[in-house]
Amino acid sequence: MDGLDLLRFLIESTGLPQESLELELKKLLAQRGFEPSTLTVDQIRDVLSDYLQDALVEAKASAG
Repeated sequence: MDGLDLLRFLIESTGLPQESLELELKKLLAQRGFEPSTLTVDQIRDVLSDYLQDALVEAKASAG
């Protein structure tokens, strides 16, 4: 499974809106200089961690 296939699989598996999640993850990939077609599991893990941290910050800000 190449990087793009793995990324698509993870996006589909989340149950979140796929289009918006894909856009956000691709933005984070670009910020880190990662090429989607050659992603490793560790790179995807780093990007997903960034995404979750950003989502938590936004949730806290809107709650409070």
